[in-house]
Amino acid sequence: MKSQINRRRGFTLIEILVVISIITILLGILLPSLSAARVRATQTACANSLRQTGLAIRSYLDSSNDVFPYASFMPSVDPFPLTDQAIYIAEVLLPHAAGDPSVFECPADRGDIARPAPNEGKSYFASEKSSYEYRFRLGGETLEEVLKRFQSFTGVRMAENTFWLMRDYDNFHGIGGRPGARRYVYNDGHVSDFEN
Repeated sequence: MKSQINRRRGFTLIEILVVISIITILLGILLPSLSAARVRATQTACANSLRQTGLAIRSYLDSSNDVFPYASFMPSVDPFPLTDQAIYIAEVLLPHAAGDPSVFECPADRGDIARPAPNEGKSYFASEKSSYEYRFRLGGETLEEVLKRFQSFTGVRMAENTFWLMRDYDNFHGIGGRPGARRYVYNDGHVSDFEN
């Protein structure tokens, strides 16, 4: 009877290279889908924040006889359209957002968009207390008054659910003009990618 010698055999170089190739191929397939999932998650978080902001506006309107608040377009720079004091829309709506300032922050507003002085390198949330631009021309008017004004200019009556109230200050979610680059919250509370 022959004695059998058990020898431990290691991996050959070719086997190791095949395993590395398979792992590389799998990573090449998975990484783009993980990146796309991260983008969708950021857009979803932004949409949720915009919905909360829309609810805060609705709460404000309920307590002010449906008259929209006054606020500055970019309060860190200028009080426009007001003349004396800059008003941050986030400060006006904060009591109606359960006192949570994070409602006004888009997770994609990271300060990596080029901005002029005095806000170079700052996120909109850091400088304006909100990542979302308020449609400041609404200030002091009811929605009905605003819609009548628009109708007098265009000759067309806009539906209330097609009228946006707030939107991303900039194209946080992609290249401008492409779907999903900028999010809007409308009067009826829905969030969409495009302005009507």
